[in-house]
Amino acid sequence: MKSVDAGNMTKAAEQLHVSQTALGLQIRNLETMLGVELLVRHSRGISMTDAGRLLYERGVEIMRLVDEARRDVSAFSKSSQQVVSMGLTPSTIRMLGADFLVSAHSELPGISLRVVEELSFILIDLLMRDEIDIALAYDASENTSALRMPLMEERLFFITAPGAPFPEGPVPFNEVIASNLALPGDRDNVWHAVHRAARNSTLPVNIRFSIQSLEMIKTLVEQGHATSIVPYGVVKQKIEEGKIVAHPIENPELGRTLYLIETPGRLSVTRDAKLKLFIDRLVDTLAERLGDGARVIGRCSEP
Repeated sequence: MKSVDAGNMTKAAEQLHVSQTALGLQIRNLETMLGVELLVRHSRGISMTDAGRLLYERGVEIMRLVDEARRDVSAFSKSSQQVVSMGLTPSTIRMLGADFLVSAHSELPGISLRVVEELSFILIDLLMRDEIDIALAYDASENTSALRMPLMEERLFFITAPGAPFPEGPVPFNEVIASNLALPGDRDNVWHAVHRAARNSTLPVNIRFSIQSLEMIKTLVEQGHATSIVPYGVVKQKIEEGKIVAHPIENPELGRTLYLIETPGRLSVTRDAKLKLFIDRLVDTLAERLGDGARVIGRCSEP
């Protein structure tokens, strides 16, 4: 039930590309056919009755079994390749480079890996719309129809232009948020990490530029017009070129968690043992290249 996942009829109708009236009529017809009420409508949206939850859970299981049967039957054809769509963030792709795609070709026989690069919240939206199979995304909130497995914790860094009035080494959090920050919008995981820490310390966050473009943020920082808070992978090349300086943040440190995210209807994808091992090696490589700024906390290939 898309209406359950979306939380209200309007969003569900938009996702299904039908009118809200038509969707409501379909649900009422289903309730009439089954002789039970499935959804309760209230001012905050909709919620499931016990009968609705049972139907939802059985429907998810049926979808999973159909998807698994399709994949298993297709495996009998030696010439067929299973296409797996994997969502990755820009910082992850920058750190891994093209190496992981070359490895996927040799390590995943029978699987054609399709990579989609987007910010974490966009990847989660794509996953919920069944446009990708799995995603490696950061700080995904709990969702009734998405499953999360934490794989890696990663530190965030304060970045400035060379010569900015900040000493080398760690910078206290209160000085970081008092600077002229350029940050993405409020759906971004970095924005949430900054504001969570600021709420705990009751300090205001000075956002000079709100920009949903990492390239523009890097340009503003490089030119000395702003500072920012980013994962190391976003600015690795600029740091190596001496165009940006990265400072650890202290009191408190800021970080984010990388999750493997999937939906119940796609569970058969990550049941593939070789794909599990490949994802684990991908995360190991990512953590190794991030150095002291990251650590592995979970593995797909272990029960």
